[in-house]
Amino acid sequence: MQEADIDDYVEKKRASAEGLTTEEYRAKLREELREFRDAVEGIPVLAAEFLSYLDLGPLEGFLAGLYRRVPEYPAPAMLRTALLLDLLKMEHYADIERHLQTHPEQAVMLGFPCEDGAVLTPRWKNVWHFDQRRVGEKWDRLFALLRDALVSTGRKHGLRIGEKTMQDATPIEALEHDKEADYNGHYKLKGYKLDTTDDLEHAVPLAKLTTGINHDEAKNLVPELEELKGAGIIVEEHTVDCGYTDYKQLAWMGVNGIKACYRMAENWVHNEKGELPYLEHQYQKHWEDPEFRPRAPTEYVLFFLFGKGHVEEVGAYFRNQVMSKYHEDPDGHMKEYHKRSRKEGNHGYWKEHLGIESRLRVKGRARVDRFLTRNLCAVLAVALTRLQHGVRTRLTSVAFLT
Repeated sequence: MQEADIDDYVEKKRASAEGLTTEEYRAKLREELREFRDAVEGIPVLAAEFLSYLDLGPLEGFLAGLYRRVPEYPAPAMLRTALLLDLLKMEHYADIERHLQTHPEQAVMLGFPCEDGAVLTPRWKNVWHFDQRRVGEKWDRLFALLRDALVSTGRKHGLRIGEKTMQDATPIEALEHDKEADYNGHYKLKGYKLDTTDDLEHAVPLAKLTTGINHDEAKNLVPELEELKGAGIIVEEHTVDCGYTDYKQLAWMGVNGIKACYRMAENWVHNEKGELPYLEHQYQKHWEDPEFRPRAPTEYVLFFLFGKGHVEEVGAYFRNQVMSKYHEDPDGHMKEYHKRSRKEGNHGYWKEHLGIESRLRVKGRARVDRFLTRNLCAVLAVALTRLQHGVRTRLTSVAFLT
């Protein structure tokens, strides 16, 4: 940003020496706004400053639609405030109110205006209302908009985000007396499960579901991958654990051209129904079907049979292939699968650095989902900010935002 632009910015916010700040503060603000500063080890950056670099152009229509008239507090500033709440691991809305009142220069960074020489900072009720009422159930839509903007921006920088993905679930312990939360004997707690599909290389969340803690996570695979497909994100390789490898899931991925990477279960055995002669025999039984094609290639036979409900047979075909490769090269199979350890680290990272479990203060699956989605939006916003400024590595790192 040029010096003249900085002066215009300060003038626009009415942060003059006789109003908001001293000359010393104005000089500091100019320096901070001069160019993008990334938060890396040894060089921490204020989270409010970092969010000031976020171009919310992709969300302009969404934010404008939240209000029927010009709001007292600008929607972009309020969104940045909601994200700041999570990046600073704050537990209560009152925490962000006190923070901005104590650090008005950060409120300016977020985009709040000045009136009569003072920064117009929101009260905790204003932040709550924006989060729970203005955005409310639309956090899912905001998640999708941020994700799509991230994928699009990544392509401009040569990153093929979403081509290789990973999926896993993590338990989220519920608050005491949450009537919707069930107990799980494996995890030894009452709560929910956060299931996410993330980019393999960049740890960016691309799809998510919040379910009961005893929900069959395999049922999340198709909805999440279908969401990505609907968004124009073409997944070529998807890494999962055995909890996602029922015949239905393997068949769906196979006929949709997705390579499934997973660890074999010890009790799996070869299924003869997955052999080509058996599949072709089943296919021939449909010779009167209008979509039947004589001498059809294997890909079409599998697609056709899956559509006719031959789920086990098609799933067994793809599982048998993986089993054969495993027996040919067990070490190579396990090496490929162990990439999954990165994904387990994603959930642990968010729990440690965002407190997505320890900061939980709401009850009921819908409200828990909204809280988790807002936190994932903060992750996407951080990643998008970096890409908008040409940074292609450590996209989701939040450890050095203060």
